[in-house]
Order: sequence, then structure tokens, then C-alpha cells
Amino acid sequence: MKKSAIAWILSAAGLAATIPQLAHALNAQQVVDAIAKQGLVAPTDLGKTAHYWSAKATTQDGLKTYVLIHDGNGDTHIVRQADLGTRYPGAAQVVAHLQAQGFAQVDDLEFDDGFWEADVRQHPGAPKQELLLHPVTLEVVLESGPAHNPHTPGAARLTAAQVVSHLQAAGYTRITDVEWDDGVWEAEATNARRQRVELKIHPETGAVLREKLED
Repeated sequence: MKKSAIAWILSAAGLAATIPQLAHALNAQQVVDAIAKQGLVAPTDLGKTAHYWSAKATTQDGLKTYVLIHDGNGDTHIVRQADLGTRYPGAAQVVAHLQAQGFAQVDDLEFDDGFWEADVRQHPGAPKQELLLHPVTLEVVLESGPAHNPHTPGAARLTAAQVVSHLQAAGYTRITDVEWDDGVWEAEATNARRQRVELKIHPETGAVLREKLED
């Protein structure tokens, strides 16, 4: 399996927009509708990572953008690649932020699919952690590695066969490359929209933590 990433639209004013607060989690159609209400067209690569939906879309004047929508409260952020280092944090600011959080070593920093991704260590020689950061707030959206993983002490870890069963129950098909890596299960599968995706899966519940289109 390729190295897992640890990943978004411009509003008319170029600022974050907010859709009405919802009492329940958004589904895929509600996310598509919310994107359309922002005047954006042709949404693609719709996926969900932890509590954020993400997609790519195009503005009316043809600019490619990224969208992040919080699954719980509907908060929406709209970002172009050109916004990084200007309107929103750039690579140098992300590194400084991570170092201020106590990570002495920051490697492989990149902006991919609307998120900042980085491999970090608390000190040289320490176990590596993979972080996925919100491009505007720099909130850690997803993290994995020995120091931070979803494992609950005393809870039973799912077997590979159980992971496959959970994914099938969630509507995934053609499930391949199931493996244990850095505290979570990973797999490749076809989602309900018939897209090949890479998945990160909770080790005890089988819940999908991240779905990303296969590179």
C-alpha cells in the first residue's frame, strides 16, 4: 500500500463561510448541496476524514479550490493553494506551530487534498507520528503512531477478517490490502460512489477514520 496521508473552496469574499448548524451528522448529499449553495460547481473527490467532509470544487470564474465542512456544526472553510502562506498558514508557519507543540522533528510536510500532512517526532529517535492538520486552524484532525492512536487499553483489537466484515456492512466492496500500521488498520476498497479509496480504520470499532481517493 502507498504511504498513507495523514487532507478547501473560495467564497465570494474569499473568507470562511458557514452553513446552518445541524442537529445531526451530514450525509454526502447534504455536503454536495452545501457546496452548491456557496456558488461552487463540479465537486469531486468527496470524502470524510474524522469529523470533516472534504471535496474539490470550482468557482464560477474557473478557480480550483478545496472545501472542508465540519460534520457536526456545518462550519465550512474555503481554501485555494494560493491562500497558503498568504491568507492562511504556509509551510514555515505549520512547522513553527508543530515545534511550539513540542515536536522537535518535522519531516515530509506537504499540503495534499486540502490538509497539511506531516511526520513528526518529539525528539530525534522517538517513534514517528503521522499528523493531518486543518489548513486554516491547524487543528490536528487525525493522528496515528505509537504515541497517539485510537486504541483503548484493555479493548480487543479487531482481526483482519472482522475489519473486512465491518467495511462490507458499511457498503464498501472490493476490499484489498488490509494491514495493520502505526496503531490503526488500513485497507483499500471501492466506496458506494464506485471510487477506489484508501481507508484508515479504528482498531476496535471498525469505524472508518479516513477515506481518501487512491492515488
